[in-house]
Amino acid sequence: MIVRVGIDDGDIVGDTNAAIQQAVDAVGSYGGGTVELSAGCFTLYDAVRLRRNVRLVGAGADTVLRKCDGPASGFLVDADYGQKKVTVKDASGFRAGMGVVISDDRSGGWIDTLATVTLVQGDVIYLDRFLVMDYDADAGGLIANSFPPLAGFDVDSVVIEGLCIDGNRENNRPINGCIGGGIYLHRARRCRIADCVVRDFAGDGISFQITQDVTVERCEITRITGLGLHPGTGSARPVVRDCKSHGNGGDGLFLCWRVQEGRFEGNEFFANERHGISIGHKDTDNVFENNVIRGNGAHGIYFRDEKPTNAGSRNVFRRNLIEDNADCGVRVDGHTTDVLFEENTVRDTRTGEARTQRVGISVGEHAGRIRSVRNGLENHVEAATQGEVVTED
Repeated sequence: MIVRVGIDDGDIVGDTNAAIQQAVDAVGSYGGGTVELSAGCFTLYDAVRLRRNVRLVGAGADTVLRKCDGPASGFLVDADYGQKKVTVKDASGFRAGMGVVISDDRSGGWIDTLATVTLVQGDVIYLDRFLVMDYDADAGGLIANSFPPLAGFDVDSVVIEGLCIDGNRENNRPINGCIGGGIYLHRARRCRIADCVVRDFAGDGISFQITQDVTVERCEITRITGLGLHPGTGSARPVVRDCKSHGNGGDGLFLCWRVQEGRFEGNEFFANERHGISIGHKDTDNVFENNVIRGNGAHGIYFRDEKPTNAGSRNVFRRNLIEDNADCGVRVDGHTTDVLFEENTVRDTRTGEARTQRVGISVGEHAGRIRSVRNGLENHVEAATQGEVVTED
């Protein structure tokens, strides 16, 4: 089954998320198929929620899904766990059908509430979902028109390809990467994201949480406020290949909790404000090959400080180019063990004061069995290696 959505013509005609959602629901109810989006700019007021066995495909960079300008308001009254409404200071700009996030200064992560507005009546905004915690008006309680533009919840065999997500970041509040991203998957299996661009999003670029066998390839993530690529929360066997993540406010690639048995190959992580790649809590048994990690604002590759049972151990880095980062090429913190660096080039290509990559491979006092095999370590400010590095020819 194929359903075509166009701004001027198609099986379904429209220029908002409602038209796309109508097509996705029709194809999903049929059991699967393809939704084709024409070239043009579609305005999103809420997430497009994908369904199992649905392929959503556009015309590449010419098919733009743009986040609308996002209103936000503080509360007049505390918003309590189990409610389906929020009483706000200013309801102007909100309307039924808008996606929203409810939060306060103490929430974040999994305890922000993602919902859709069902009714606006005076200063009360009604929601389609129960609030997942208490939110305090005096502690920064906020409702904002924030949401993941493309989202898949409890899905399998979803394909997203040939689309440009424009997050309109200057006119929106950020959404945290556990519950959203420019493209977001949650409890998803055997999904593929290909040939997409995520740009200018207030949040993470591509985030997938509690997933198995997700593939992301030939995508570009740029100028987003958070993490470029954010696999996490028990994501098994991810594949990220031939992607570019650059000019972002956080790390180019952030492996969150329990990203295991993944392959990351042929990617470029450059000019991000923090690390090129960050690895931490139980992120084990992954392979990184033929990536370029260049010109990032902190370490090229950073292993976070974790206790022995939680360290990002047993990872392999082979034939990567790691150069011209602002601190170390590689920094291994925490009780990380059994990491292999083989045939990588780790260098600073600059001269004089322009050189900032201090050390090629730097190992903290609690890390162990960090092996360096036939790496080229060149032109660092302080040393090629630092700490206990087992060097082999």
